[in-house]
Amino acid sequence: MSDVARLAGVNRVTASVALNGSSRAGTRVSDATRLRVIEAAKELGYTPNAIALALRGQRTNIIGYYSGYEFLDAHDPFNATILNGLQRRCQMHRQDLLIFGSYQRNSVEEVYASLVNGKIDGLILLPTPHSPVLDELLQSHLPVIAVANPVPNIASVTVDDITGSRLLAEYLAQKKHQRILYRADPGEHTSTTRRLEAFLEAAASFDMDVQVSRGEKNGRLRAEEIDILRTPQELRPTVIVSWVDSHAYMLLEELRELNIRVPDDIAVVGFDGIRLTPRPFCALTSIRAPWNEVAETAVDLLMMLIDGEKVEQETMLPVELAIGDTA
Repeated sequence: MSDVARLAGVNRVTASVALNGSSRAGTRVSDATRLRVIEAAKELGYTPNAIALALRGQRTNIIGYYSGYEFLDAHDPFNATILNGLQRRCQMHRQDLLIFGSYQRNSVEEVYASLVNGKIDGLILLPTPHSPVLDELLQSHLPVIAVANPVPNIASVTVDDITGSRLLAEYLAQKKHQRILYRADPGEHTSTTRRLEAFLEAAASFDMDVQVSRGEKNGRLRAEEIDILRTPQELRPTVIVSWVDSHAYMLLEELRELNIRVPDDIAVVGFDGIRLTPRPFCALTSIRAPWNEVAETAVDLLMMLIDGEKVEQETMLPVELAIGDTA
């Protein structure tokens, strides 16, 4: 700014007022002087310093997103939907989005320091089970909104996992299914624990026999699950409930390899209802959750927190049953 003022033949305050378009300490700038300062700034390639602007305005206009995983797979349908929603809403609020990643070499203190070092005004968090950084964030000044998995003492945006699981159980009861294999989340997130508990409660009311298994983290069948599927048809489950659609679609492929027909030999249902691209060979019966809206709502609420407003402890969005070809 001093260089711009010197080249334009004015003092620093006049140059600042001319470039910022506002008066300061009673300083008035004529159109001719303003033009001269602008030309000097162009000649010198002057741009305002982002850090200085943030210090002056107490805002960086940057929102962070932290998923807690070592690698954020942007090709994963759930991650892609959340990221698209975050970016779209950040654009509406004129905010930039900064994605954080952590790796095994980073300590809790290092991860926490990177989140609260002043680069961002607030954080959208996808909590993971037993994430140690949560305890640190609870004690911080940083505004935080959690998505998908509710966290005590942190405002959260979730979907109605309980109603979704009840809808699945009711639908399967209508289809006369009695023997069910429920493939639960191997990571036991708070949202998916809700799904399992709600489904078991609803299934019990319909006198369903439910076996619970936990597949591999990548969704592949474990050996004991394959053994269950190879039992005689009159003894094995008539439907498999998957805690998430991505694992359900992988299951459909494995069932084809085992020469088990869906839904003739066994039915399959999932949860999430995220549209896949390219479209799969069949439409999965699932609970459709508005994850795009979850992300957008999280940004809206985070902006309210940043502005000092209060928000609800949990904002829960409705889900619906989407009947496909698999059950």
